[in-house]
Amino acid sequence: MGRAALYLHIISTAIIYSVSADDSRPNIVVIMADDLGWNDVGFHGSNQIPTPNIDALAYNGIILNRHYTLPTCTPSRAAFMTGKYPIRTGMQGRPLLCGEPRGLPLEETTLPQRLKDLGYITRLVGKWHLGCFRSEYTPTKRGFDSHFGYWNGYVDYFDYMIDQEDFIGYDLHRDMNVSWAENGQYATDVFTREAVRLISTHDTSRPLFLHVSHLAVHSGRDTQLLEVPNVEEALEKFNYIPDTQRRIFSEMTTRLDESVGQIVSALSDKGILNNTIIVFLTDNGGATIGELQNWGSNWPHRGMKFTLYEGGVKGVAIVWSNSLRNPGRVSMHMMHISDWYPTIYAMAGGEVTSLGKIDGINQWPTLLQDNSDIRRNGTLLNVGDFDDMEAIIDGKYKLIRSTLKNGVYDGFYGEDGRGSPNPPYNDTGVIISPVSKAIIALNVNSSAEEPQLKDKIRQIRLNATVDCKGRRRHYFGGPYCHSYCLFDLDDDPCETNNLISTYPNVTETLMKKLTQFKKEMVPELTKRLDRASNPHFFNNTWVCWLDDENVKKVPKTDDATGKINCTLSGSSTDLALAFCLLTSMLCVHVILSHF
Repeated sequence: MGRAALYLHIISTAIIYSVSADDSRPNIVVIMADDLGWNDVGFHGSNQIPTPNIDALAYNGIILNRHYTLPTCTPSRAAFMTGKYPIRTGMQGRPLLCGEPRGLPLEETTLPQRLKDLGYITRLVGKWHLGCFRSEYTPTKRGFDSHFGYWNGYVDYFDYMIDQEDFIGYDLHRDMNVSWAENGQYATDVFTREAVRLISTHDTSRPLFLHVSHLAVHSGRDTQLLEVPNVEEALEKFNYIPDTQRRIFSEMTTRLDESVGQIVSALSDKGILNNTIIVFLTDNGGATIGELQNWGSNWPHRGMKFTLYEGGVKGVAIVWSNSLRNPGRVSMHMMHISDWYPTIYAMAGGEVTSLGKIDGINQWPTLLQDNSDIRRNGTLLNVGDFDDMEAIIDGKYKLIRSTLKNGVYDGFYGEDGRGSPNPPYNDTGVIISPVSKAIIALNVNSSAEEPQLKDKIRQIRLNATVDCKGRRRHYFGGPYCHSYCLFDLDDDPCETNNLISTYPNVTETLMKKLTQFKKEMVPELTKRLDRASNPHFFNNTWVCWLDDENVKKVPKTDDATGKINCTLSGSSTDLALAFCLLTSMLCVHVILSHF
């Protein structure tokens, strides 16, 4: 068999996929990247960072070009896990901080809990970030049969440390136990190996829900230094990129892409790829500059992580299944991250009407059949208690009030030139990628020629590329929306032309909708850092510090003053006692010095 015949189609609309004769419930694998920008993958038109595995998954599946998230991680993950806008659960606003005694409310039934009820084995690898101050808020108490990863927002890629203010501790857990063995190993590779292990040892008598929630491509603990196993190699590999930090980010993205390839290959080797649905998405846009900077690019969109502009909330997303009709397409149907809750439940055979009142909409019929059924015409992007950021989309119009850092975050960043000095797009690399080979193995009768495949790739890529119609080239500032802006996203996807005075009726309609959401909003659960969470008390690890057995390990404090109370229980540690005695001696010294 010749190479062209072997490579099957990357995308070929001449081939109609049929639903597998196996009527068993599908396995569902969700791979979530952290802070991956719109322009950090090849299928959106950039040649800068090769992502052949992610691109192959996209070209063989559906590219979701109007997929919206929240501007930061905790709210996005809360919406994914509950099917509700974060304003319903109090999880809107800032990401959850280490040592903050809050989490996703226990009365919320999470997606893995729903899937367990349908007989699924549920696994989480990587990031949680929905609460850990007490054990009942951690993943294995919220529906996952197992968890290997970290509880907080991010960690160092090698030593798994994270700090909050002056607290620093180790955060890598296997279920409820601290896992030390991986210390010194690169996080992306560690999480990939765990995902592959879970797939290879999976009991196929039950369907699998595997959520791989990567640290990549979030910045590490030292946010001014990105991390890869071999910095010199990365700098040389991407020497055509002027910014050295962007080169390192590119290698981080490459390792993420390789992870996707290994996971899909593991599904193929296990013999379950044909009956698996794969979702790949990011939790929000890239942090191009400023806080938690990772040098990601949301080009040509405006804004970045933390903002409600398209660069912050219109995220990379694709879905693949061998059951899709007419794959290899770009969907312009609007989708919100909360939609995955009912959509995945429907994929699993659940009855969506049993989910109760949620904001998420079941998109599976539209995705599966490629019909014109418009299931979502608008979405709330956010409203909050403690900032002035709010935005809503209705049809093609977006009403927004969002200005951060005096407008610094509101501009356009991450231009890669879309050409020279970047290398040409490597469509051959996509065709021979591990993901392509795994999909080829499912469709051995296909015989599309390589030139046809490349033509199809070019067309899909063009369809998935955002065109600012020349406006961005002449746009260097404003309108900054410290007051409200109205944008026509069909005509102006890069949010350059404020139509607030042009369409007052549209503005009024969207204002009313925002006002109604504000009336329905649950107050933010944001709390102050709890000093009792200090990893210093717990062998320098982050733990569920308000569990009974851990409360005893912390020296007592006066909540109002923060002063140490030296009335210690019998189980208090020698370290805590010494700390109390030292504090008391210092107080005596200060008093005597005044006489």
